[in-house]
Amino acid sequence: MLVCGLGAMGQACLQRLLHFGVPLRCLDLRRPSWRDPQLEQQLGGSLTLGDMRLPRVLRQANVQQCRAILLLSSDSTANFEAALQVRLLNPTAEIVVRSTRHQASLGALLEQRLPGIAVIDPTLLCAGAITSALRPGGGPASLEVDGDTYQLSEAPWRHPRLEKPIRLPPVSAGALPILLTPRSLHGSAASMRGRGPDWRQPWRGLRWLQARSLSVWRSLSLPQQFAALALVLLTWLGVQIFARFQGWTQGMFVTLALLKGEYVDPVNVLLSGRAPTDPISGGLVLLTLAYSLVGTLITSAIVAVILERLLRERLGQRRRRLQRRDQCPVLLVGGDALAREVGRRLMRQGHPVVRVDAAAGDCREEGAVVFESLEEAITALAGRDVPAIGVLSIDLLHNLREALALQQQWPGARLAVLAHAFGAAEQLGQLLGGMGVISAVDLVADAVVATAFGERVEGVLRLRGLNLLIVRYRIFTGDTLCGLNIARLENGYGITAVSLRRAQQPHPIALPAPDLVLASGDQLVVLASSESLRRVELGAITPPRCRLRLRFPAGQAPDRRFEVQHSLARWLGCPPGEVLDLLDGADHLLPPLDENIGDLLSQELRRQGVQCSLELEPLPASERPTPERPGPAHDGGWLPCPR
Repeated sequence: MLVCGLGAMGQACLQRLLHFGVPLRCLDLRRPSWRDPQLEQQLGGSLTLGDMRLPRVLRQANVQQCRAILLLSSDSTANFEAALQVRLLNPTAEIVVRSTRHQASLGALLEQRLPGIAVIDPTLLCAGAITSALRPGGGPASLEVDGDTYQLSEAPWRHPRLEKPIRLPPVSAGALPILLTPRSLHGSAASMRGRGPDWRQPWRGLRWLQARSLSVWRSLSLPQQFAALALVLLTWLGVQIFARFQGWTQGMFVTLALLKGEYVDPVNVLLSGRAPTDPISGGLVLLTLAYSLVGTLITSAIVAVILERLLRERLGQRRRRLQRRDQCPVLLVGGDALAREVGRRLMRQGHPVVRVDAAAGDCREEGAVVFESLEEAITALAGRDVPAIGVLSIDLLHNLREALALQQQWPGARLAVLAHAFGAAEQLGQLLGGMGVISAVDLVADAVVATAFGERVEGVLRLRGLNLLIVRYRIFTGDTLCGLNIARLENGYGITAVSLRRAQQPHPIALPAPDLVLASGDQLVVLASSESLRRVELGAITPPRCRLRLRFPAGQAPDRRFEVQHSLARWLGCPPGEVLDLLDGADHLLPPLDENIGDLLSQELRRQGVQCSLELEPLPASERPTPERPGPAHDGGWLPCPR
């Protein structure tokens, strides 16, 4: 593999690639400042100096013989130019290009036209991890895969068919598992918005109107609610008073005309039925004049609101005030494009967001509450509860100073601080009292390394201090995963299968069943740590540990014997004739199975009247997978299946 651009991200990728046992070469414009002396000692001899956009420099770095090329300089334009040169020199290599949001369209076009090129935007990858780290406590997080929405919640595992625990290493596992539950809130909400209420059923229409009216009422501030109540009261009083002249219809007409700001025409209507000799009441004159003045104020306020919105649309200044519904907003300080993406994701999950951006005057975000300075934001948030705070500039010391100061203002808030290239982010967060410090370089480096081996990383989820990659596997004949069932994949490599799309099926399968077998042409989306992806690449799979002991009662009917025989053959993956010896009435211990497969098989056998029990064997040290290079290893310890 060839790594071009040896900044902080390039060196972080090199450190991870060393554990895969592949030959590495490096290329940079000038001699880098090595952060790790051991890295310089191991790779200093394979360094090529020069411009990666020049063909002769790429040939000098042996780009023709590389299986993957990582273009990771901070200049995305140079990365794209080098990617075109690399594709001309090596038509089959995997090319990973570091990009920015400004060139997202170019990256998408290159991925479509040139197979084998993967464009990675660090901003989008960091946004997912920061969003999950800033999620206010108590509410479920969400994950979107293949158009389906999955809810993440920390709770006991009670419904094996409807939810799945995310597999975490023992160091990150807690007292309760983190469950992944599919739900379709976005699709159903969109369809409901498109259809509206079913007016053929009046009660449903009334309930819909009631719900809409209640939501609009709750969205109003306290002064706005008082003004609305006063307007309704004035209308009711006006109809009652003016209806005594010529009936309630004329009273309604006169009241509405006065509240619109008119005076002469409504008063003429009131006096039209009066005799010319009757004197005009002074109270009537004062009352109609007061109503007309109130109506003038209402009309002026409506015109002012319309003009203000038109000017904001024309001038591009869309700054929204904090409303009553924004009682517990998430505060984002700095970050520019990263903060905007995090804010959009949090708002999609239903959390109000307040951002601090020096370029707030140019902000065109729909529904964004943006302040130009932190002092303005603190003043606006006075008296409100802020459940989470994110400080996202590229200066680590500035972020720490702002975060510690804001923590004094809101002691109970969750803190997430962006550390651009700090190597020990997790330890720093623990040192500062549980603050979430996210290293952007480490996070993106995990995704880049996974992409270099052919996977497609679609996002990053941060749970309990661990970065889980959302990875899409495309299964081909001869792959490591081809022919494995979901249970063997999850238990053997420690990953969580989220969605499976079959080659001949139009819709993906959410939370695929443990007995589904992967075949060529399938697409599987998983949640996996960088260590799990390394084990998949090396083929270091953990063997099954669960044994099922069973006894088939003697004297059973032939049809019952036939059902048990086919159940065993189906779950064990063998012909039915090979399990006849297990039905002789004696105790038998089945070959090792995965825990969830053994649990499902035992449940099915118990329903068929077979006595069985599960036994979990300790994993022998000789059978534990040993990586080719030293690195963090897992020795089982995943979340247990309920018995």
